[in-house]
Amino acid sequence: MDPAAAAGCAYCLGLVDVRLKLEESRRDASLVYLHAVLPPQNVDVSLSYKTHLGALLRVDGISAGAYDREHHEVVLPPSDRERELQLEVELQALPTNGLPSGPGIIWTYLNWRSNAEPAKSLGVASAGSAVLRQAQHDTSSGNSSADSKGNRVPVFGHSHLDVAWLWSYEQTRRKAQRTFAIACDLLDRDPDFRFVQTQPQLYAFVEETDPQLFERVRAHVAAGRFDPRVAAMWVESDCNIPSGESLLRQMLYGYAYTKDRFGITPEVAWLPDTFGFMNTLPQLLSHAGIGSFATTKLQWNDTTKFPYPQFVWQGPDGSSVVGALLQGYDGPAYPWRIANAAKRSEPIAVGYGDGGGGVTQSMLEFARSKGEWIDFAGWFGELAARRASLPQYAGELYLEYHRGVYTTHHGMKMHNALCERALAEAEELLAWCTAVHVPRAMLSEHLRRLRDAWHIVLRQQFHDVLPGTSIAQVYDDAAHEYAEAESLMASVISAAETMLPRALTRVAPRPVEPQADAGGAVFDNGLIRAHVRADGTVSELQLAGGRNVCTQANALALYPDRPKQWEAWNVDRGYDKKVVPAKPQGSRIEDAGFTVDLLLGASPASLRFELIEGEAFLRVRLTADWRERRTLLRVENWLPVQTEAVTYGAPHGTIVRSARNETPEERAKFEVPGQRFAYAADANGDGFAMLSLDTYGWSARALPKGGVKLGHSLLRGTCWPDPHADEGEHSIAYALAPLANAANSTVERLWRRFAHEPRVQLFTSGTPSAIVAACKPAEDGDGAIVRVRECDGAPANVRLRCGARMTWAASVDGLERATYGSVAIEGEDLVFDLKPYEIRGLRVRFSHA
Repeated sequence: MDPAAAAGCAYCLGLVDVRLKLEESRRDASLVYLHAVLPPQNVDVSLSYKTHLGALLRVDGISAGAYDREHHEVVLPPSDRERELQLEVELQALPTNGLPSGPGIIWTYLNWRSNAEPAKSLGVASAGSAVLRQAQHDTSSGNSSADSKGNRVPVFGHSHLDVAWLWSYEQTRRKAQRTFAIACDLLDRDPDFRFVQTQPQLYAFVEETDPQLFERVRAHVAAGRFDPRVAAMWVESDCNIPSGESLLRQMLYGYAYTKDRFGITPEVAWLPDTFGFMNTLPQLLSHAGIGSFATTKLQWNDTTKFPYPQFVWQGPDGSSVVGALLQGYDGPAYPWRIANAAKRSEPIAVGYGDGGGGVTQSMLEFARSKGEWIDFAGWFGELAARRASLPQYAGELYLEYHRGVYTTHHGMKMHNALCERALAEAEELLAWCTAVHVPRAMLSEHLRRLRDAWHIVLRQQFHDVLPGTSIAQVYDDAAHEYAEAESLMASVISAAETMLPRALTRVAPRPVEPQADAGGAVFDNGLIRAHVRADGTVSELQLAGGRNVCTQANALALYPDRPKQWEAWNVDRGYDKKVVPAKPQGSRIEDAGFTVDLLLGASPASLRFELIEGEAFLRVRLTADWRERRTLLRVENWLPVQTEAVTYGAPHGTIVRSARNETPEERAKFEVPGQRFAYAADANGDGFAMLSLDTYGWSARALPKGGVKLGHSLLRGTCWPDPHADEGEHSIAYALAPLANAANSTVERLWRRFAHEPRVQLFTSGTPSAIVAACKPAEDGDGAIVRVRECDGAPANVRLRCGARMTWAASVDGLERATYGSVAIEGEDLVFDLKPYEIRGLRVRFSHA
């Protein structure tokens, strides 16, 4: 008998232990396609393949499983017919885990190993113990053994997959395919196995790329074994830089996807690797009906240890979620992980990740003998049942590490903030269109474009993209995607303006001409007065009739920036020991502004100062051709304000942090996140605010002789993982404002005047402490949604004036579902109450008359 016939007989008898030759059919820049025919066999068969790069296995065109450095086999059931096998093998890829924290020997080695020619044979053998079918499970399931279950280790299957990092979005699509195919293969092998996956964006990638694999996933979701209940946000977003409205849209779009595709409402925000969490996140989660939160990242703290493995996390308004700080998210159940989990009364996330991959056969075998697959969302349900006994925690979950991510890759942060502002404008214009009853058919295309733009913006908010810690290709891709989003938003705004009355068009503000003096320029518009020196520093800033609130403001300074690890991520303690000031190169009054030319190291730059009629702040714009490497550019302000605390903007709120430097916690916060503004004010509300558009890193320290030094980071120049991060042209806008008798709402309104061009609003608040946080058409087309926030920490009876005729209003949550809370229509006003710091959403319908 010839060898081929003998092999065929072996298959038929189930006596399989041979090599199957693979023939190359084609290749492209990314993949090699290999084919073979698998003869019939009457046993479960294991197909083994060695690759450290990654390969997807299709059987008769359907994704059956995948291979990578940790996954070497796929198990197929018996078949009485031949099956077509196709392997799609990566030509270039990094491992799924064990990736380095910087350049060096490991990084060089991994890149050298990241290219390989694929093997051209496939191992075929009897599956043996690699599969536990349902019949066997029913009679001898290890997990159902009563005498040992109490001692079993609680585990849940997981695979952390960065939507982009040291790989591009296109590579992530393939990683998601392989990860989901591996999970489905293991779910078919072991009926006890449970797997969770967090990001609707990944499900959408698989749905778009591989619809048949997606249907396998849907079947496992329907069986309760592939669990998207932890997919509360569209991606595992950064939670410091995106606006509060962006974070709510992460939740809204995540909910919409999982509800539509799976009939499931997410319950848990599982953000294992995000770089810290503002104090307002539990409030935003509660507003979206998400009751649980988990991370691992605070285990990375470099100074203090977060005290609670499980806790109730309270938001500023008193709302709360059940929180958990797990020990880790990656790898097998090592003995040290088992011991720690037992001490902390928590489950273990098993499965390889960062670059996907997930659970392995050996992890299944561990669970059969010593573990117990648990329902992760169900574990949170049990935790919630005893929430009264859990410790309470209020405040931010500040990560004492990765302090540079508020600044790295300013271009990403600029585009994100630009899109957030444009989306707000476009949504309000479409809400106006809804209010004046532009036909739904005329709006549907613009609403679709708006959703497409939001999906682009939300994807870039992933925690290794927006913070600036990915490879250069990711930022090339992001630039193209942002251009698409900006085009979509511009088309929506233009179309909406043509459908609305001309009375809604905007009016351009006018600048006030500065006056020259011996030392620079003086600005005065009747509201504030400012003196700017010829070197670009501000020596005087005051309200009309008020006192000067700065000793010296707007001093640009450069600092060596060479963190020991995680270069794009970290700014190390002590970076400020050496300072290089900016070098002025001349100044002039021109075009109703004052311009100062500078050298920032070897980088030419200019500062333009401008004061607008009716504005109580001085506008500053820094334009720089940034050429510096491993250098941090900051703007420093010395303020004669008697306070030991500074208030910073947070997503849909504010946070107050100490400016002292006494406790370990205070010393650890030498660089902190804040969005929109930071301000220092005394007990009377008198002080100084700095307003920002797209820069997020701050510092504040009380001075020994009184007063505060407030600093703000503008640019970096990191060299890993992107060797050219931040190089090139930048335009950074901010503003300096004197304050008198100011509250949070005062500064919020100043920022809105600074950041947004004047426009006629559909809803305006007549209550000083309440601001309109968002105004948009309802997702389901039923009226408009207006979101309102109390800023000053006091109960408020709010009157919200509407520019259109209202007929009905009711409270909704962040997902636009009906919720409790009374509201009345009194003439042109919505009238309702707000608790201190509360966020409320309202759905409003309008008259057709």
